[in-house]
Amino acid sequence: MFPISHKIRCLSVSDAPHIVSLCAASVLMGATVSVQAEPGQAWGAWQVSAGWQDYSEPQMSLKGPELGVHWQSLNLGPYTLEADAHLGLQNYSSAQSGRLDSLLNVDTYLRALRASTAQPQWQYGLALHSHANFFRGTTSLGFGGYDRLSTQVWLPVRWHSASAAPWTVDAAWLLWGEHVSRLSQVNTRLQDVTNQQRKGVFLQISKTIPTDSGEMEPYARWTWVDKSDVHWEILPGQARGNYEPRNNRLQVGLKWRIR
Repeated sequence: MFPISHKIRCLSVSDAPHIVSLCAASVLMGATVSVQAEPGQAWGAWQVSAGWQDYSEPQMSLKGPELGVHWQSLNLGPYTLEADAHLGLQNYSSAQSGRLDSLLNVDTYLRALRASTAQPQWQYGLALHSHANFFRGTTSLGFGGYDRLSTQVWLPVRWHSASAAPWTVDAAWLLWGEHVSRLSQVNTRLQDVTNQQRKGVFLQISKTIPTDSGEMEPYARWTWVDKSDVHWEILPGQARGNYEPRNNRLQVGLKWRIR
């Protein structure tokens, strides 16, 4: 467990409030039951991707390649449903605790969007993101690793140009985030720590490029999340606070859709 003057690198996919699940379910249900695809039309299109992720905090960084699978709904009128999953291997680096290579990282993104009636180039909705970093192992300086899990709910807005090869700009504001650090995996006498985060922004720029065999879509995504609340732990003779530090995440890559 780190004192409050140090960062605590933690992230959670479990124990999200019921209201978050109900909100996400309501948006998804509204998109699926209000409009149905016509017979013979495909429900969605698949893409694969390859890219690079660079995550940083004031005293540590995670960098490495990632592969992705992406699905986007078709023929749902003003509604769009999307699901993305990235699987990566990252290298951990910290001046305080050393290096640890080839760490498994899993990111998922679920979005439900609705196009504006007056301006169909604009969409808005609700998004659910999760991150899981599996830090098992011992660093080069002898520190034990632990899993970091995260769940975040975002309010997204999208704009796309009206052309055969459109530009797309996605932005979002963090509504709620929860981060869990499984410190008990390092020492059973330590307690897992859960932190809440309320401030964050998300920006992505991509472009669709038609080809003879399908489509290519280069993208760049930047995410910033502010410092969390402080989780206080009362120990014999002292009180210790832990928090999730301010962080940045840059993801760049290329998607392919093969026809």
